[in-house]
Amino acid sequence: MSVEQAEEAVAARAGQPHEVGARSPQERGGLVGAASLVAAGLVAAVLFTVLAAHASGRASDREQALAAARTRVPLLLTYSYRTLADDLARSEDQATGRFRKDYAKLLDDAVTPAATTKRISTRATLSGAGVVDETGSKVTVLVFLTQRTTAPGSAPSVNTSRVEVTMRHVGDTWKIAGLTPR
Repeated sequence: MSVEQAEEAVAARAGQPHEVGARSPQERGGLVGAASLVAAGLVAAVLFTVLAAHASGRASDREQALAAARTRVPLLLTYSYRTLADDLARSEDQATGRFRKDYAKLLDDAVTPAATTKRISTRATLSGAGVVDETGSKVTVLVFLTQRTTAPGSAPSVNTSRVEVTMRHVGDTWKIAGLTPR
Protein backbone atom coordinates (compact mmCIF):
# COMPACT_ATOMS: atom_id res chain seq x y z
CA MET A 1 0.00 0.00 0.00
CA SER A 2 1.31 3.42 -0.94
CA VAL A 3 1.28 6.52 1.29
CA GLU A 4 -1.55 7.99 -0.79
CA GLN A 5 -3.63 4.85 -0.40
CA ALA A 6 -3.01 4.86 3.36
CA GLU A 7 -4.13 8.52 3.59
CA GLU A 8 -7.34 7.70 1.67
CA ALA A 9 -8.05 4.74 3.94
CA VAL A 10 -7.63 6.82 7.11
CA ALA A 11 -9.85 9.58 5.69
CA ALA A 12 -12.53 7.05 4.68
CA ARG A 13 -12.63 5.60 8.20
CA ALA A 14 -13.05 9.07 9.62
CA GLY A 15 -15.91 9.71 7.23
CA GLN A 16 -14.15 12.59 5.50
CA PRO A 17 -13.61 12.96 1.80
CA HIS A 18 -9.92 12.99 1.00
CA GLU A 19 -7.98 14.27 -1.93
CA VAL A 20 -4.55 12.93 -2.54
CA GLY A 21 -1.97 15.44 -1.22
CA ALA A 22 -4.58 17.53 0.63
CA ARG A 23 -3.64 18.78 4.09
CA SER A 24 -5.84 19.28 7.10
CA PRO A 25 -6.10 22.77 8.65
CA GLN A 26 -3.81 21.62 11.47
CA GLU A 27 -1.23 20.39 8.99
CA ARG A 28 -1.45 23.61 6.96
CA GLY A 29 -1.05 25.68 10.16
CA GLY A 30 2.01 23.66 11.11
CA LEU A 31 3.55 24.19 7.68
CA VAL A 32 2.86 27.95 7.80
CA GLY A 33 4.42 28.13 11.28
CA ALA A 34 7.47 26.19 10.16
CA ALA A 35 7.86 28.38 7.07
CA SER A 36 7.57 31.49 9.26
CA LEU A 37 10.32 30.20 11.56
CA VAL A 38 12.60 29.47 8.60
CA ALA A 39 11.97 32.97 7.16
CA ALA A 40 12.64 34.61 10.54
CA GLY A 41 15.86 32.61 10.86
CA LEU A 42 17.00 33.72 7.41
CA VAL A 43 16.24 37.38 8.22
CA ALA A 44 18.17 37.08 11.49
CA ALA A 45 21.13 35.48 9.70
CA VAL A 46 21.25 38.23 7.07
CA LEU A 47 20.94 40.94 9.73
CA PHE A 48 23.71 39.37 11.80
CA THR A 49 25.98 39.15 8.74
CA VAL A 50 25.39 42.82 7.87
CA LEU A 51 26.02 43.97 11.45
CA ALA A 52 29.14 41.82 11.74
CA ALA A 53 30.50 43.24 8.47
CA HIS A 54 29.76 46.79 9.68
CA ALA A 55 31.52 46.16 13.01
CA SER A 56 34.46 44.60 11.19
CA GLY A 57 34.66 47.65 8.91
CA ARG A 58 34.65 50.00 11.89
CA ALA A 59 37.44 48.02 13.57
CA SER A 60 39.40 48.17 10.33
CA ASP A 61 38.85 51.95 10.16
CA ARG A 62 40.16 52.36 13.72
CA GLU A 63 43.23 50.24 12.96
CA GLN A 64 43.99 52.08 9.71
CA ALA A 65 43.49 55.54 11.25
CA LEU A 66 45.69 54.63 14.21
CA ALA A 67 48.46 53.35 11.93
CA ALA A 68 48.20 56.51 9.80
CA ALA A 69 48.38 58.75 12.88
CA ARG A 70 51.50 56.93 14.10
CA THR A 71 53.15 57.59 10.73
CA ARG A 72 51.76 61.03 9.86
CA VAL A 73 52.12 62.93 13.16
CA PRO A 74 55.93 62.66 13.29
CA LEU A 75 56.12 63.62 9.59
CA LEU A 76 53.86 66.60 10.23
CA LEU A 77 55.90 67.94 13.16
CA THR A 78 59.47 67.14 12.08
CA TYR A 79 61.60 69.61 10.10
CA SER A 80 65.16 70.86 9.67
CA TYR A 81 66.27 74.30 8.62
CA ARG A 82 68.61 72.56 6.13
CA THR A 83 65.75 70.90 4.22
CA LEU A 84 62.94 73.21 5.26
CA ALA A 85 61.08 73.56 1.95
CA ASP A 86 60.90 69.78 1.41
CA ASP A 87 60.07 69.10 5.07
CA LEU A 88 57.24 71.64 5.14
CA ALA A 89 55.80 70.37 1.84
CA ARG A 90 55.85 66.85 3.31
CA SER A 91 54.19 68.21 6.47
CA GLU A 92 51.34 69.74 4.49
CA ASP A 93 50.78 66.43 2.65
CA GLN A 94 49.95 64.79 6.00
CA ALA A 95 46.97 67.08 6.58
CA THR A 96 43.55 67.67 5.04
CA GLY A 97 40.71 70.18 4.98
CA ARG A 98 40.64 73.38 6.97
CA PHE A 99 43.44 72.11 9.22
CA ARG A 100 45.76 71.80 6.22
CA LYS A 101 45.13 75.45 5.28
CA ASP A 102 45.58 76.68 8.84
CA TYR A 103 48.72 74.60 9.31
CA ALA A 104 50.22 75.87 6.03
CA LYS A 105 49.64 79.44 7.23
CA LEU A 106 51.34 78.67 10.56
CA LEU A 107 54.30 77.16 8.72
CA ASP A 108 54.60 80.19 6.42
CA ASP A 109 54.04 82.86 9.09
CA ALA A 110 55.90 81.44 12.10
CA VAL A 111 57.89 78.26 11.50
CA THR A 112 59.69 79.22 8.28
CA PRO A 113 61.02 82.60 9.52
CA ALA A 114 62.11 81.21 12.92
CA ALA A 115 63.65 78.01 11.54
CA THR A 116 65.53 79.92 8.84
CA THR A 117 66.96 82.72 10.98
CA LYS A 118 67.71 80.61 14.08
CA ARG A 119 68.60 77.41 12.15
CA ILE A 120 66.12 75.33 14.13
CA SER A 121 65.51 71.62 13.65
CA THR A 122 62.75 69.69 15.38
CA ARG A 123 62.31 65.93 15.51
CA ALA A 124 59.01 64.48 16.68
CA THR A 125 58.57 60.89 17.87
CA LEU A 126 55.62 59.03 19.35
CA SER A 127 55.91 56.95 22.47
CA GLY A 128 52.33 55.72 22.34
CA ALA A 129 48.96 56.15 20.64
CA GLY A 130 45.44 54.83 20.92
CA VAL A 131 41.98 55.40 19.49
CA VAL A 132 39.65 57.34 21.81
CA ASP A 133 36.65 57.87 19.51
CA GLU A 134 35.32 56.89 16.11
CA THR A 135 32.35 58.27 14.23
CA GLY A 136 31.80 57.76 10.52
CA SER A 137 34.79 58.90 8.52
CA LYS A 138 36.46 60.50 11.56
CA VAL A 139 38.67 58.76 14.13
CA THR A 140 40.18 60.53 17.15
CA VAL A 141 43.58 59.27 18.31
CA LEU A 142 45.42 60.29 21.48
CA VAL A 143 49.18 60.37 20.91
CA PHE A 144 52.01 60.76 23.37
CA LEU A 145 54.55 62.92 21.64
CA THR A 146 58.18 63.89 22.26
CA GLN A 147 59.70 66.79 20.35
CA ARG A 148 63.43 67.42 20.43
CA THR A 149 64.42 70.85 19.14
CA THR A 150 67.99 71.92 18.38
CA ALA A 151 69.57 75.19 17.26
CA PRO A 152 73.23 76.22 17.10
CA GLY A 153 74.40 77.94 20.29
CA SER A 154 71.46 76.64 22.34
CA ALA A 155 71.01 73.56 24.47
CA PRO A 156 68.61 71.04 22.89
CA SER A 157 65.13 71.19 24.35
CA VAL A 158 62.91 68.17 24.83
CA ASN A 159 59.17 68.58 25.26
CA THR A 160 56.61 65.88 25.84
CA SER A 161 52.89 66.27 25.32
CA ARG A 162 49.61 64.51 24.77
CA VAL A 163 47.86 65.50 21.59
CA GLU A 164 44.40 64.52 20.37
CA VAL A 165 44.66 63.93 16.62
CA THR A 166 41.57 63.98 14.43
CA MET A 167 42.02 61.64 11.48
CA ARG A 168 39.71 61.83 8.43
CA HIS A 169 39.26 59.26 5.72
CA VAL A 170 40.29 60.89 2.44
CA GLY A 171 40.13 58.72 -0.69
CA ASP A 172 41.88 55.50 0.25
CA THR A 173 43.90 56.85 3.19
CA TRP A 174 43.61 58.64 6.53
CA LYS A 175 44.96 62.18 6.99
CA ILE A 176 45.28 64.59 9.90
CA ALA A 177 42.29 66.93 10.16
CA GLY A 178 43.14 68.49 13.52
CA LEU A 179 45.51 68.60 16.49
CA THR A 180 44.42 69.53 20.01
CA PRO A 181 46.88 69.54 22.94
CA ARG A 182 45.57 67.65 25.99
